[in-house]
Parts: sequence; C-alpha cells; structure tokens
Amino acid sequence: MSNTSGNIFCDLHHGDLYYALHLLFEERLGYNLYRPIGLEWFEKGFWKIAEPYHNAPDTIDQYLGIPKSTWSKTKEPIQKYGDVELRDDVYHIPLRVPGGSYTQKAITFDKFLKTDFDFIVATYNAHDQAYTRLAEQHKPNAICIRQIGNVFEYPVLCRNVLLSEMTPMPPDVNWMRYWPETNREYRYTVPTNHSTVKSFIAAPLGEPNLPLFYEYEKLLPDFAFKMHGILGRDGVISAELMPQVMKDSAFVWHVKHTGCGGFVAREALACGRPLVVKNHLTRNYYNLEMDLFEDGVNCIDLDLGSMKDNVEKIRYFSDPERHTEMCRNTADKFRKDVNFDEEAKKMRAWLEDLKR
Repeated sequence: MSNTSGNIFCDLHHGDLYYALHLLFEERLGYNLYRPIGLEWFEKGFWKIAEPYHNAPDTIDQYLGIPKSTWSKTKEPIQKYGDVELRDDVYHIPLRVPGGSYTQKAITFDKFLKTDFDFIVATYNAHDQAYTRLAEQHKPNAICIRQIGNVFEYPVLCRNVLLSEMTPMPPDVNWMRYWPETNREYRYTVPTNHSTVKSFIAAPLGEPNLPLFYEYEKLLPDFAFKMHGILGRDGVISAELMPQVMKDSAFVWHVKHTGCGGFVAREALACGRPLVVKNHLTRNYYNLEMDLFEDGVNCIDLDLGSMKDNVEKIRYFSDPERHTEMCRNTADKFRKDVNFDEEAKKMRAWLEDLKR
C-alpha cells in the first residue's frame, strides 16, 4: 500500500523502535525516513541522547559517528555496519535484523538543511524541545511529531503525538494511538518446548520483581528458567537469534515493574508464546497493553492466584496438548487485536490531515 509521499526526519535512540518506524513510514506509507549522523547534531544541541552518560564520546560516536573507509569489525566493533554507501550526501547503512537486513538513511546537519521535510519526529524525551526548536529555526514548514512509547513521557512543546501507551494527554494535544510493528520473523510456529520459562527483561538486577522469578524457579525444578536481556545471568541474545530463542520457550516471563508493554511482550504474543505477567502492573503503567492480555488464553496472570495456584496453573498449561492450544490461541488473539495494515491506513489519514 506504499507510495512515495515525502520525507520524514527522525532521531534514533532505540533500534527496535526505529525499525518499527521504518516498517511504518517507509515500507507501508512510502515516505523516505532519515536519521542524524555527524557530530554537528550534538554540537548544535539537536542530539541529547548521551546527556545521561555525561556526553561520553564513545556513546556519541556510537550513534552519530560517520563510518570510515578504513572501518573494520575487528578494530571498531562499536560500528556494527556492513558496507556503507554514500550517495547524494546520504549515508546508506545496512543493518542486520532477524530474517535479513534493512537500510537506514543517515544525513549530516548540512544535508538536513538542504532537504525538504514533511515531518520531524522526536522519539526521545529530551528531543521534544530540541526538535521543536529544530523545526522552528530551520524547517518551519515541517510538522513536528512526538512519539511516546514509555510511561510518564509527557510532551512539553509538541502538539502532535504518536502514542504507543496510555499516558494521559492534555486536551490541546492531537494524538494518535498506534502499535509499533514487530519484526516479521516474530510469527507463530508450533511449540516444541513445553517446560522452559525465559525472561528477556533488560537489567534484571534492578527489577524489584526479580525475587519472584527465583521463587518460581525453585518451585518448578523440572522447568528450565532462563534469564536473558542486558545483564541477565544467561547472556544477551543477539537480535538475529532473538525470534528463534523466543519460539524455543514455553512461556515468556514478563513481570516488570514498569508494566508489561514494550517490544518483548508484543514479540512473544506474535510468536504465540504465552506470557507470565502481573496484570496490575499492566494497568498501572501500560494501560495500552491491558486489552492484549487474557488469563488462561495468552498469559498466566500471577495476580489472580496464590503462588501455589499459579504453580499449578503453569503446570496445567505446560501439558503438551494444552500448551500447544494456548500458543495457538495466543497468536490468534494477537492477530485479532493488532492489525498493522489497518493501522497504516489510519496513520496515513492522520498524517495527511496534519498537512492540511
């Protein structure tokens, strides 16, 4: 359904989110999507992602560094690019994703000034003000949009918001609710593993619900419990391997104090792998996700029973026949709840209305 519609400039701070926006804006809607590259973005105050890290040079270079002709994976592993092409002052950067690759188009500040844009999208909280200023000073005809995907990221200046959770919006904000699309390798396969519980929560050592993971692990000694994600005890899974590793699980543990939203939850549902959640966390932090979860259909809600009850429920649904049915129901419900084709149509209409 794509057709060439114009140009969009967007920051890059979260790889899965940027890829989701690539799938939406480029593949479905036909826009050209560009992201920043080059230190001038930082020097002019239009890139603030490294501020929490005291503007560490290696962090700045990780996001804004221009690939060198002498780059090698051995010497500079932080730049995980393939063969970068520079065409018409645009860096075409191929990146591996599950099932293949896609190309990011990155531009310097000077190239940005020479290019017309329909929309400027800020996905990072600190860029709300920075990108509003960027549009006002340099692209007054471009429309600024704030993408909000985390709780408590209230817009400060931008009046147009893409919302992938349910932070309350002020009445003067023009917002659209949407689902960031997952990689298409996250799709249903018949389960072959019925007794492995895997967590992909980042930095689990800082997760207040981590003791619960260990308690269930002790109560289910005949199950394998794996803790992946950044700083997880069982190692980080690469992006390319992630879909298969997720499909090789029976249940995905996602008891998370900031809710059950984010990409991991949707990726698991798309694969047809039930989640273990505490739904009050979903309601408190990610109301958007609440209608995705239904106990006994696509999740086990630990809020609904005692620990003994929940252990029995996990065992009940790990029976190969029942587990296979639950996995199929999980995938079916996700396809029913989330229709990316229909969302793209609504997004196109929303964007066109902004331009009127």
